[in-house]
Amino acid sequence: MGLVLSLLLVACARPAADPAEGTVTTPDVSLAEDRDVDADPERGELLALSCRVCHTFRSGEGHLVGPNLSGLFGRPAASAPGFEYSAALQTAGLVWTPDELDAWLAEPDGFLPGNNMPFAGFNSGSDRRDLLAYLMRVTAEGAP
Repeated sequence: MGLVLSLLLVACARPAADPAEGTVTTPDVSLAEDRDVDADPERGELLALSCRVCHTFRSGEGHLVGPNLSGLFGRPAASAPGFEYSAALQTAGLVWTPDELDAWLAEPDGFLPGNNMPFAGFNSGSDRRDLLAYLMRVTAEGAP
């Protein structure tokens, strides 16, 4: 399983290439309209393996390298008790909504320079949409 997870992390962190032009594409951050309709949370669960390297998702699970994400949506950034956040995130003044997390996951360093998350981002809009659908389900208060 370690090799599979490593391959998934490498695949997710690489920029998406346009096979027709051989160029790297920029992340598509405009997903609000079709997020709920076309999302595949089961596929999102597979993509979340790259998140699980650093985060836990359910209430009562401890922090890892990153904070526990239980109750993430609607919560102010840098507010999980017992986790030491970067100064950039502590002063960002943002609340985690699906749109905010979508932009963050597209390019964490570009979204909030100075944050400590060592992840290149998901360039694929459909990957982020599916991941968000899963995260919305698994991080909800009282999720099984």
